[in-house]
Amino acid sequence: MRNRNSLIRERREAFRDARLIVIASEGKDTERIYFKALAKEYTNPRVHAHILKRSEDEKNNSSPEHVLEQLNEYKCQYELEADDELWLVTDKDHWTEAMLSRVATECMQDVSMHMALSNPCFELWLLLHLVDVSSLTPEEQLLWMENRRKSKSSNPYLKVLLRQKMGSYHESAYDVLTLIEHVEVAIERARLLDKNPADRWPQTLGTRVYLLAESVMNRN
Repeated sequence: MRNRNSLIRERREAFRDARLIVIASEGKDTERIYFKALAKEYTNPRVHAHILKRSEDEKNNSSPEHVLEQLNEYKCQYELEADDELWLVTDKDHWTEAMLSRVATECMQDVSMHMALSNPCFELWLLLHLVDVSSLTPEEQLLWMENRRKSKSSNPYLKVLLRQKMGSYHESAYDVLTLIEHVEVAIERARLLDKNPADRWPQTLGTRVYLLAESVMNRN
């Protein structure tokens, strides 16, 4: 079995001139599919995006605290360079302010750690590729923010809307390239929604995933 030092050497030899972006997400498939495709579409020898997977026994453990633990374990196992980045991708959704505050505080104490939170959820980021939120009425924007289910057995509002816009959508299988065609406009729409970028996460309808997308695309 290779020891930790040999793994570190292999990692640095493979990507010696590349900035490493490590991504861990609350969702098991949706975010992985998106960022894997984005990194492939915007391949750059100066950037290497690595998306962490959750093991089978951890597949139901998706709390922001657990995602942060994943990143910390990676950081302990592999030697990072000064310009490497660790990204925690999570939703506001049903998580408490106290939990998110703890996670955000720990991220802020580590220069390599970043939190890309979507309020209410990652589907907002996907929808921004297709919909100009500024064209929505206040009532429609409230529906997006509340993201309610019509019944206990139905999907949340944004997931239903995304399926309508795309024709077909499932967390583990969707036409990601159709979305990535519009990633530039999604970034600008998300930036306009981010009215208080100094806040630790968007307090209203918004997503910080655009910052991660820019990093993967080597735009920052």
